[in-house]
Amino acid sequence: MESSLIYFLARLFTCGVWMAAGTYKAFHFRQTTVEMTHNHVPWPKYVLPLVLVMEFGGSVMVIANQYVWAVALTWIAFTIPASFLYHTACYDKDGNFIFPQMVQFSKNVSIIGELLCLMLLDPSKPQWLVGILR
Repeated sequence: MESSLIYFLARLFTCGVWMAAGTYKAFHFRQTTVEMTHNHVPWPKYVLPLVLVMEFGGSVMVIANQYVWAVALTWIAFTIPASFLYHTACYDKDGNFIFPQMVQFSKNVSIIGELLCLMLLDPSKPQWLVGILR
């Protein structure tokens, strides 16, 4: 398989989780804002539309191979605090281990790894980023 096809498939498959998450949040807007409030996200009714633009708009940009490196940086910057806000409570109030939370946190760490790979593969990344990634 040619490397440009593999790079396209990597970009396409990476967007799956962002599109799925965005679709769920868009169709469950109120429920999502309530959950955001519970997780101490300020101004959830204003933040959520920005998150949706980041998820949907970023996916379109990545699939179209436009500023993949910038979208990857944005998604990494979003994923790190979101992981700590939503997925670090690995024990409930009774001290029972919540395995799905650990899996979700680990999944987000894996997503950061794939985004770093997309940044490395993006031929249009700026020179300052090339220096950082080396």
